[in-house]
Amino acid sequence: MTTRRTFIGATVALAALDANGTAAAATASPYDFAALEAHLGRPSRHRQVFAAARTADGIALGYMRRALDAYEFAAGEGPGTMHVAAVFYGRGVVLGLGDRAWRTYRLTEALRKRGDTLSLDAPGHPFGDEMNALAARGATFLVCDNALTDWATYLTAALGTSRLTPDEVRADLRASLFPGALLIPAGMMGLNAAQEAHFTYVQASL
Repeated sequence: MTTRRTFIGATVALAALDANGTAAAATASPYDFAALEAHLGRPSRHRQVFAAARTADGIALGYMRRALDAYEFAAGEGPGTMHVAAVFYGRGVVLGLGDRAWRTYRLTEALRKRGDTLSLDAPGHPFGDEMNALAARGATFLVCDNALTDWATYLTAALGTSRLTPDEVRADLRASLFPGALLIPAGMMGLNAAQEAHFTYVQASL
C-alpha cells in the first residue's frame, strides 16, 4: 500500500531527474518535502485545511482565525489544540507572497484586473498583519508553484515587466514567499497531503 511517506519520497525522486532521465542534484529541487511532512505531522488534537483559490478579501484567513478561536476560547481547550493550514493556489496564491512582491508587482491592481475581490488599497500585502497573527498561533501556509507560474506569465505580459522573462519573474516570486510559507508543486498535492495527515477540508474561497 502506498503511504504518504512513500508518495513524497517518490515525488522527490522524480524531481531529481532531468530531461534525459539522469539523476540531478537533490539541491536543484525548490521543494522541501521533509518540511512539508513535519509541518503537517505536528501533533494536534484538531486539524483543518482551508483551500484558497481566490483572495476573496482574505476570507480564508478569517475562517482560520475563527476556527482557532472556537477551540481555544469557546470550547475552552486553550492554545495549540487546533492546527489550521491554508493552501494558496489559483489567483489566491498571492496571499502566500510577502510584502515586497505585492509592492513590486502591484498585485492589488493585478488581482482586480483578473476579477478577484479585493476592497483594501494597501500598497503591500493587505492581509499581512492577519497572516502574521495566524503564523504566531501555529498556522501552516502552503503555496502552489503551478499558480506562481501562471502569475509570472500574466505579470510579464500585462503589467509592464517585459524587461524580465516569465522564468525570471517566477524565480523572484519563489524567493518572495510570505515568511514561513512552504512552496509545493501543486495546490492539489497540498490539499491531498493535508487530508492524508487527517486535516478536515474546507473550500474557503467560493
